[in-house]
Amino acid sequence: MSELRLDARKPLTKLREEWEACIRCELGTRRMQRDGHFVFGQGYGHSIMFIGEGPGAEEDASGKPFVGRSGKLLRRILDVLGVTDYYITNIICCRSCEEMKDDKGMPVFGRGPKGVPVLRYKDEPPTPIHKNACRPRLLEEIYLVDPIVIVGLGGPACEALLGHSITITRDRGETSQIAIPGASYRPVLTEKRQQWLRKNSEGEWHAPVEPNEVLYHFVPTLHPAYVLRELADKGPNNAFQKLVSDIRSAVRTYEAYLETVFGALPVQREVLDEAALHQEVEDTNE
Repeated sequence: MSELRLDARKPLTKLREEWEACIRCELGTRRMQRDGHFVFGQGYGHSIMFIGEGPGAEEDASGKPFVGRSGKLLRRILDVLGVTDYYITNIICCRSCEEMKDDKGMPVFGRGPKGVPVLRYKDEPPTPIHKNACRPRLLEEIYLVDPIVIVGLGGPACEALLGHSITITRDRGETSQIAIPGASYRPVLTEKRQQWLRKNSEGEWHAPVEPNEVLYHFVPTLHPAYVLRELADKGPNNAFQKLVSDIRSAVRTYEAYLETVFGALPVQREVLDEAALHQEVEDTNE
């Protein structure tokens, strides 16, 4: 965080330009070697911000976040709920993956355009090194988007945002707050004497400062990829219903803010037939 020099006037396009050639970790280097895409966030500011762990194969190929199967599930739920004001991004912007190997340790090839052989890759969880390398971008992206509420998608993304481990199947839906460094600085009082000024080792007086913090409402929930794996479960309070419930909670927080600050009345939404939507998504993904 010490390297952050945030500017509230900076457009998101500028932030993207600063980071799209990033090689702070090996993922950036690998991305360039295989002609993958830097996947930056998309959507509207001052709205509901969804944050996942990282891009997959479809996102890597298109350069757009959440366009694969799990992304289509999330977007379909938002569409049916009538949610149009949202922003989607990830903890990291490069696909974390490794070359696929066969039983003999040889690279596995697939068929590319016009039948040209291409290396196949498998997704791997990003390491703490990868996440820390991309963290300054993430914090600044959150600050510039300035969402009303943040929804963490999946345990790894939530842990990176909260700064501690959680059990997502147990802790999902528990609304809290997360702090993001702001653009300005505030002076720091000494603990015992409560003074602004203090002497350094050379006997000179100085006034230490620290970045101010901006608090955001935070809702942790299941990752859509996990929900896809659990679609066959039609029992009460299944994974699909939990994801929909948590998104509804984020929407209520967002609309309460709009009503309180701007006097905007909540949108009259149609009653969602969750069972029908659940079946529709399951049929689509068969």
